[in-house]
Amino acid sequence: MTEPPPVRTSSPVAGLGRARLTFAQVLAQSVSAVAPSAVMVTLPALVIPDAGGATIAVFVAAALLMTMVGYCVGQFAQRMVAVSGLYSYVAKGLGAVPGFGAGVSSAIGYAAAAMASVIGAASYATVLLARIGLPKGAATVAVLAVVVGSLALILMVRGVRFSTRITLAVEVFAIVVATVVLAVVFVQTLGVPPATAESQPGDGGVSRIGFVVLLAITSFVGFESAGTVAREARNPLTAVPRAIKWTPVALGVLYVGAAGAQLSAPVQQNEMLAIVLTLPDSSGSAAGFLSVVMELGITASWFACVLGSTTALSRILFAMGREGVAPARLGRTHPRFHTPHVALIVVMPVIVAVPVVYQLFAASTRDVMLGLLTVSAHGYVVAYILVCVAAPCFLRRIGELTLVPILVSVGVAASMGVVVVWATASPSYSAGGGSVVYLALMAVGFCVVFLRSRVERGVLDRVGVYDETIAEDIVSRYRPWEVRK
Repeated sequence: MTEPPPVRTSSPVAGLGRARLTFAQVLAQSVSAVAPSAVMVTLPALVIPDAGGATIAVFVAAALLMTMVGYCVGQFAQRMVAVSGLYSYVAKGLGAVPGFGAGVSSAIGYAAAAMASVIGAASYATVLLARIGLPKGAATVAVLAVVVGSLALILMVRGVRFSTRITLAVEVFAIVVATVVLAVVFVQTLGVPPATAESQPGDGGVSRIGFVVLLAITSFVGFESAGTVAREARNPLTAVPRAIKWTPVALGVLYVGAAGAQLSAPVQQNEMLAIVLTLPDSSGSAAGFLSVVMELGITASWFACVLGSTTALSRILFAMGREGVAPARLGRTHPRFHTPHVALIVVMPVIVAVPVVYQLFAASTRDVMLGLLTVSAHGYVVAYILVCVAAPCFLRRIGELTLVPILVSVGVAASMGVVVVWATASPSYSAGGGSVVYLALMAVGFCVVFLRSRVERGVLDRVGVYDETIAEDIVSRYRPWEVRK
């Protein structure tokens, strides 16, 4: 008879905080990585010209796909406490090499999203401050990007519980502001014939639908990031799956409402911003006030996305450092705050520097944001497809496979594959540069792990680290009077 493996005396991810986050704070991590209020007033306006009357159906389809992805992710989240989300999940389902691929792809997604959010927060803050006389321009955006990055770094090193509280408050405020502004736009344009509206929804076309569905999917990416703070959550096997399950549903409701409100709303391109709503003239003096509030809300939402995306990225790098795939220094934690401070200190300058330098060569900050979000979308979508394929393999490995996970996993993986192929064939698809950058970064990642595996044999066997039960947990459960943490 085979003896059970000995109980560990220390968790592989020891050093990170444990059982600190409430469900609301876990949910805040998922929501902040998406930046929903910023998406509500930007992405529908990008989808409408190609989707036309099918805009609402496009967002409903994207919400259904992401809900099914959430179901697949939940199969892992309710059975294991990971610190690197999709990275660990795919490694447990498909093995080390695909798992590492999902980890690098997720890291690219989070990093590029954080970069886009830095430039987004800085550009909207520039427009806000320009109202009181601060000069516009790349120099101002660069300075504010450094301020945004520095403040975000301080909050994240200070502790995930503290940063998620800030994030939750910021996102609630931003979503309320975006909802109010969109409601005003909807009421003001209610009954306005399409022919007299300032911007017309396009007729779209079958060839463009794949592209706009992929674009709509990008409005949900990051919702699974609750899995990266599972170690730090209370009741992680229930809180994390619940956050991952309900976030795409709630986002779908917000986006469908936002898309409906903007179908006849005027939209104005701006060299400083990705895209902005222009309130109707009939709004009178309220237009200026609501515009300021909207810009403040979007700035706050982009800042929250910096926190959420970088938090998730740092946990992936922390896990890779603990495994030996990346330098071991990245696996260190702060002795007081119990956060992966080394990983945060390493990545934050890069997250700020890349968009600041990028804007020196781009036509506008709008182009910088869209370019970075394109790279980010590649990372997320590939990781989502991999985790959907991995889910039934994982369940089969642990003897819990049933028919429903097979049908959902195969269906959503195939659907997303079709959407990607369909999108690339669309005349609207212009992500060639983003695809090249993404593939180049993936190649660099695999080169690094190949070299590491040649230097240190067995490094791939450690891929997919997660939190495990230790002897102290057993003692504290059955003899709680002896151990208090």
